[in-house]
Amino acid sequence: MNWKDKLSEIESAFGRHEQRDWKPVIKLVQDLMTKYPENVEANVRAIHLLHNILVEEEYSDSEQQIITDLLIKYFNESQQRFCENSEYLFFIGKILHIAEWYFGINEEMKTVEETLAFKMQKKAFEKEPDNQLYEWAYLFSKDEKKKAFTLSKQILYEGNNWLEWLSTKGFPGTYLIESLKYCYDNYKQIV
Repeated sequence: MNWKDKLSEIESAFGRHEQRDWKPVIKLVQDLMTKYPENVEANVRAIHLLHNILVEEEYSDSEQQIITDLLIKYFNESQQRFCENSEYLFFIGKILHIAEWYFGINEEMKTVEETLAFKMQKKAFEKEPDNQLYEWAYLFSKDEKKKAFTLSKQILYEGNNWLEWLSTKGFPGTYLIESLKYCYDNYKQIV
């Protein structure tokens, strides 16, 4: 089984909120980051996996500290390595909005436009202005409801390859598909 399949197997159990032994998962992530430090998708999925465990799952106090430390470590390392990579900026920018404090970031006194999450999404879009996903993420973060709704509708229902591409990205891709659906379902009543 390759690393993507192993991560998909772990990610498929997300949402059950069950206490489990996360040590084998932590070991897998450590091995993945040692073996593929230059792989954007491996970094994004490892960071997203650790973040999701902290936000959504049950774990022991000792596991929490290990997972938090690894999340901060891998985020800081990957941020330096991939600060110009649009795919990285897009995915990590979206999950930073959820609970940035787990990344060692405190931005509660900042406006949305001043946050690292927003800046990452904006940079991804500026680097690839024809990418509908990056534009949608940027506009969704800016709370430009009408434009974000229109783009979510196009991405979800007007026959492009963005959903197919997201579906190859494991749990981060699934999360973003759900975010697109949320945007479409909630903003169609407003616009």
